Amino acid sequence: MLIVCEHLGTERERLTECSPAGAAEHAWEDPNVVLVLSTAPPSRNRHPSWMWDRCPSRGTNVTFMPQWAEGWALPEEQFDSRDAVLTKAEVRALALARLGPGPGALVWDVGAGSGSVGIECARFGAAVIAVERDELRCERVRANATRHGVDVRIVPGEAPQALAELPDPDAVFVGGGGPNVIEAVAARRPARIVVALAAVERAGPATAALAAAGYATDGALVQASRFTPLPGDVHRLAAANPVFLVWGTAAPGTTEPVGSAGPQLHGAGATEPVSAGDHGGPGIPGTGPGAP
Repeated sequence: MLIVCEHLGTERERLTECSPAGAAEHAWEDPNVVLVLSTAPPSRNRHPSWMWDRCPSRGTNVTFMPQWAEGWALPEEQFDSRDAVLTKAEVRALALARLGPGPGALVWDVGAGSGSVGIECARFGAAVIAVERDELRCERVRANATRHGVDVRIVPGEAPQALAELPDPDAVFVGGGGPNVIEAVAARRPARIVVALAAVERAGPATAALAAAGYATDGALVQASRFTPLPGDVHRLAAANPVFLVWGTAAPGTTEPVGSAGPQLHGAGATEPVSAGDHGGPGIPGTGPGAP
């Protein structure tokens, strides 16, 4: 549903409720603003291509009103993962805090796996592009997004090649990508980059790649122990696998992309894997942050 607001703040102010089809058939007076009451994510002004296709008029200011996310770091059982690695809730909680998703932001979820991180970002109103090379996992992301009532754009392909023609992001979650993927992401100058890693040896190179690209870096080891029932109405603590989160923050005024290929989205086939499977990528089984 759309609400078209014409001549706001004047004697000629008029509010009209209509459908997208109805809005497209009507000539609206300037100045006007359109409110889109939908769970669809918002567009970002500097990459209009595929997101602006939703708008009845490309010359109209549009504000999307996403459904309020009631909490975050959803339990794993709320996502269908099967053969895809699922990022644990505790890891997602910190990753979301560092990504800062919200209306008006575009987030990439690279090596999406089950899509849990991207879907949670979309629940906060961010526009999300999930990059995943495995066709079955792409379908899993799509099904999980539908289950949670959010719109996630899925791009089949492998990073870094699959990233080349995507719109420039505001924030990127990399599911354990190696330095080459991190470098490709950093070249697009998002304000925030978060990398998830299961292997100790990968944390150093990931931090170095972010620092070399001019990002202020930080990180944490996330390890949670959950209550697990025991007989007699008591509990023990069951430890989940530890995960390294490394993140980089761009300095103010340094977020213009380097050699951006522009906003057009096309299918991207490639030959280099996203990572060693830390988030949802194709690498070593059982090594990612969602591994049991």
